[in-house]
Amino acid sequence: MSKPFLYRLKKKALALALMLMLPFTLYAQLDDEDFYESILDTIVEVQNPVYKPVISLGAGYISFFGDVKEPISSPLYGNTAGKINISILVGKKHNFKTNIFSILGGISAHDPKLSYTMQQSPLPLDDLNNPVFVNSAFKTNLFQLGISLEYNFGHVFGSLKRFRPFVSLGFSTIFYSPKGNYTYNQTGRYYFFWSDGTMRDFPENSINAYRARIIRFDSDYETDLSSTDLFKQGSISQQTFSIPFDFGLDFYLSDRVNLRVGSAINYCFSDRIDNYDNNIAKAQGYPVQNDYNDIFMFTYFTMNFDLFSDPKTILVERVFAMLGENYDYDIFWSDQDNDKVFDNFDECPDTPEGVEVDSVGCPFDTDFDGVFDYMDNEPNTPEGAIVDDNGVQVSADVLAAMFNKKSEAVSRKQVKLIPVTHVWSRSLTITPGKIPEKLKPVDTDSDGYISFQELTNAINDFFDGKNNLTLNDLYDLNEYFFAQ
Repeated sequence: MSKPFLYRLKKKALALALMLMLPFTLYAQLDDEDFYESILDTIVEVQNPVYKPVISLGAGYISFFGDVKEPISSPLYGNTAGKINISILVGKKHNFKTNIFSILGGISAHDPKLSYTMQQSPLPLDDLNNPVFVNSAFKTNLFQLGISLEYNFGHVFGSLKRFRPFVSLGFSTIFYSPKGNYTYNQTGRYYFFWSDGTMRDFPENSINAYRARIIRFDSDYETDLSSTDLFKQGSISQQTFSIPFDFGLDFYLSDRVNLRVGSAINYCFSDRIDNYDNNIAKAQGYPVQNDYNDIFMFTYFTMNFDLFSDPKTILVERVFAMLGENYDYDIFWSDQDNDKVFDNFDECPDTPEGVEVDSVGCPFDTDFDGVFDYMDNEPNTPEGAIVDDNGVQVSADVLAAMFNKKSEAVSRKQVKLIPVTHVWSRSLTITPGKIPEKLKPVDTDSDGYISFQELTNAINDFFDGKNNLTLNDLYDLNEYFFAQ
């Protein structure tokens, strides 16, 4: 068997071995990177974060529960409304909030049975003493502005951030302007309610009853109930107060965003939002519907955005890391071949003293033949040439003998680092919250807390020769910063 054949066989075997080893080499490098990133990047809890107001935006339905009742009574049946809320945390443990909120929407309701009863009783008269065929239908815009105190059950659920119930009680002012719908199609003709439950354009007992057709309410609520005093009970105020009781659940999507689903029951100080109360019922002979003031419920969802508060934790990139009491820090910073590249980053840790190296601690190889310049007897070998251990170009006949030889300066992956320097240990006792005397100059604002900025300033000053700290002091400073 010829030597060229053996050479080609060994060359292919070597290439195959390198291909098989490459994934493991890359994996080892990634492991090293992950390790150093894990010890140098640390999540630190922010001391005394500043919490700013939280803004909430949402929408929902307003359902009315007064003297005039809709045939369908449900928290999810009613008029749409929008809500904006600003909340501020109260107390050290943040179990309470103060809310300032505003709701803009509308209320409407109609009770067909009540409307039929109202038209069977003596009808109220207008200014010209003409009868007015009144009904119970009303509609009003609503603007609510209020404040409330909220409790989030933090004493029970602790720091649980998946969901949390809440309750609140508050006080609000409400502005409204109720309108009635007595006539339709701008013709001035009234709506008439029949005993069969229908609404028609002629009275049930009139001579034209045979001509009556079933009609629906138009969208024009033409009668201003706040100023039209048909029942002689005084005009309706367009402003009242309410006591809102709010309850629901918060679902936390992140530390800064959460979804709130809730319902607010508002007990109003007025019983005339729907233009009907017990005084009107007794004066006109109408049935008394209930003995309490008007109530409406706002069922809603909101998105809460904490845009301005300090983060609860920050990612701190340590300049150097404390790896434990038993870690040999001298080895971490050692340079056993004195090439001015720390052994932990030196890919060629056995470089002979005095040999010039690159940024990773390996000697230069000007002609890229795989033999370092300080060992290369032929420093200008043509590109692609095969050389021996001394960098001299060789023929194919002697290549097979080269695979078992080793160079003097080898890669870090081929050696095991053995500590050769003295291992030191600290004697400083660290007490969290109490800055040691020698580290007090680092606390430049004298607030009793060494911030990350003060830490980095002290380290920069050390390397610039602007402070009196020693390297041991820097280790103690680093440990104290993460212990405080």
